[in-house]
Amino acid sequence: MKQRIFLAFRIRNEEVVKELQTVQKKLENLNKKAHIIWTKSRSFHITLEFLGEINDVELAKLKEVTLEIVNKYHKFKFWLDRLDGFPNQTNAKIINMRVGEEGKIAESLQGDLVYAFKENNLVKEIEPWKAHITLARNRGEHLIQGFNTISFEKKVFEIATVDIIRSDSEFGGAKYTTLESYELAS
Repeated sequence: MKQRIFLAFRIRNEEVVKELQTVQKKLENLNKKAHIIWTKSRSFHITLEFLGEINDVELAKLKEVTLEIVNKYHKFKFWLDRLDGFPNQTNAKIINMRVGEEGKIAESLQGDLVYAFKENNLVKEIEPWKAHITLARNRGEHLIQGFNTISFEKKVFEIATVDIIRSDSEFGGAKYTTLESYELAS
């Protein structure tokens, strides 16, 4: 059976979740005419790698490789850094919160994971990675306001796990189910 899979750092810090919700509200108030689909707070995460549809054999290999790589890393911290848009702020289709990180640990971890996934034929290409939390998707043609004017607290939060997540399409958005959660060393 094929499943739609990605790896991520789940956002479990309640203060950070509340700050992200506040930013969403501020954006919503500035962009009332835009057709925006807001990310539910229980779905906030930082994607490490999207693998797409994989079968049970590939999933087993993914778990094995992920455990091996994650065991080499320690917990670290991110902080909320700045609002951004993809592909850019002028034509933002995805509204996100960029995050800063201490010591580039996440960048190294993500690179090691993706390189190991490529060696095991779990991904075809290695794409550039920028750590961010998706806040919303702009489904219309409106220019999004607030990227440079909305203020927020640059909350710091710890990353303690790497999760393998299954994404199932449902009415009203995707439902995420954590299949495995790997602890980073203390």
